[in-house]
Amino acid sequence: MTILICGASGLVGNELCQLYEDRKIKYFGTYNSIEIKKENMYKLNFLDINEIENFLQEKSISICIFLIVQRLTDICENNWNEIKKINIDMVNNTSFICNKLNIKFIHLSTDYVFDGINQPNYPEDLKNPLQNYGISKLLSEFKVLSNCKNYCIIRTPVLYSKLSRIHDNAITTIAKSIMDRRDISQTEDNYSIRRPVYIKDLCIFILYIIENNFNGIYHFYNPYNKFTKYDICIKIAKYLDLPYNHVIPNDKSSEGLALRPYDTMLQDNKYNINNFNFTNFDKSIELCFEKYKHSKINIVNAKHFFFLLDLDGTLINSNEAHYNSYKIVFENIKREFLSFEEWNDYINNKHIDDYLRKQFTDSEIQKIKNDKVNKFKEQNINFTKNSEKFLEFLIENNINCCIVTNTSYNSIMIIKDKLPIFKNISNWIVREDYTNPKPNGESYILAKQKYYKNEKYIIGIEDTNVGYKSLKTVTDIIYLFTTEIKHNFNMNDCYIFDDYNKIIA
Repeated sequence: MTILICGASGLVGNELCQLYEDRKIKYFGTYNSIEIKKENMYKLNFLDINEIENFLQEKSISICIFLIVQRLTDICENNWNEIKKINIDMVNNTSFICNKLNIKFIHLSTDYVFDGINQPNYPEDLKNPLQNYGISKLLSEFKVLSNCKNYCIIRTPVLYSKLSRIHDNAITTIAKSIMDRRDISQTEDNYSIRRPVYIKDLCIFILYIIENNFNGIYHFYNPYNKFTKYDICIKIAKYLDLPYNHVIPNDKSSEGLALRPYDTMLQDNKYNINNFNFTNFDKSIELCFEKYKHSKINIVNAKHFFFLLDLDGTLINSNEAHYNSYKIVFENIKREFLSFEEWNDYINNKHIDDYLRKQFTDSEIQKIKNDKVNKFKEQNINFTKNSEKFLEFLIENNINCCIVTNTSYNSIMIIKDKLPIFKNISNWIVREDYTNPKPNGESYILAKQKYYKNEKYIIGIEDTNVGYKSLKTVTDIIYLFTTEIKHNFNMNDCYIFDDYNKIIA
C-alpha cells in the first residue's frame, strides 16, 4: 500500500504525514507554494491531467487522499474562478485519473454543504450550501461521485491543529484578538454553533477508513464539542491568563461577507462514533497554545524571564529622528532621499543598507553613515508609551535582558546621552557586533548565546515584521509594539500591545 497525500503542507496534510511517519506507513506528499524539503515530497500541478497520471503511475500509488482546498471567505466570495480551479477542477482531474488507474480516492469535504437549519445532518440528507465555499465543496463531491467507483468522501466541521500557526485555522485564529492586548471593546459571535474537530483525531479516522476499506460518504465529528465563537474566545483567554472583560457576546444572528449556517451538526449511522477517542477541547487548546502560556510578569516571577528588546520604534520613538538625519545628509550631497512612507516600508520589511547599496560604494556608504550620526545628535528622541517605566522595572528587579539593534555603536552612544536610563542596561548587541542585519536572526542568536541564563521564558519585543522574523529564530513568545489601530501584524503569531503597562502585572 502506497499513499499519496495531496496537500501535505496544509492543516490536515501536516498532521497526516506525521501520523504516517510515526506508523511507518509508506507515503508520498505534494506541496504547492510552501516547499517541503523531504525526499518523498513533490510539487505537482493538479490542473494538468497528464502530469497527475504520470506521477501516480510512476510512484505506484494505491490510495490518494485529496486535501487541497481554498477555504478563505474573502477569496471564495469574491473570486469564483480561483476557487473553481482549486476546489472543483483539481478534484475532478485527480479523481478521474484515480478511477482510470484503479486507485482509491479519499476526498475531504465540509459540513458547510448543509444550511444549518435542521439538525442533525446525515450523509444522505438534503444539501443546501449558503456560500461559495460550501457550494464549491458540494460540486467537488459531485465530481467524485460521477468519476469514481472506489471512493470515500469525508465531511467534517471546522478543523484545527497544534502544528499550524495560530492564524492558519478558524479556531486558533480566534485567539489573535485576545492576544492583541489593546483592551478595545470587541464583539464575538455567541449565536452560531461550532463543533470543532482536532485534526489528529480526524487523521486516526482516515487511517481507519483505509484499513477497513470504507466506500461512500461519511461524517466525522466530535460529539462532545459544541461552542460559539465567544465560548472559544473566553476559553483561550482563560488558558492564556489574559483579560477578556472587553469581549462582548453577540447573541443575535449576524451576517459577514458570507452567510454562516446556524448549526451544521453532523451524524452518521454507518459506523459507531463512540469507538473513537477524542482529544478533550480544553486539552487541545493547551496543546495549541502552550508555547504562548506564561504567568504575568511581576516582581515575584521576574527571574523566570529573559527579555530580548529591540530599540528603535520599540523602546524609543527614534524612527523620525533617523529619517530626518539621513534626509539632511542626502540634501547636503544633493541627492534625493526616500519619502517618509518609503522609509517606513524599508525599515518595516528590509534594511536601509539595501537602499544605500543600490546607489553608493562601500566607502561612500560609510561616509554617509558617519555624517548621519552627526546629524542624529541634533534630533529629539522620546520613549514609547511607558517603556521608560518598563525599563525601570527591569533594572530595579535585576531582570535579565539584552537590547538588540540594527543601530550603530556611535548612534547608541548618542541615545545614551539623551536618555541616560540606557546606561544602566549592561547587555547590548549593536550593528557592529554581527554581519547580517535583521530580518536575519544572527543578532538575536548572538544575544542568546552571550546573555541567556537558562531562564524559563525568552520573550522578544519588536515593532516591525523585520524584527518579528528575526526573533522567530530564538523564541515563539513575541510581543509587537504598535500604536496603529489597523496594524499589519494580524498574520503573525504574537502578542500585540500599545502600552508597556499592559505587559507587566
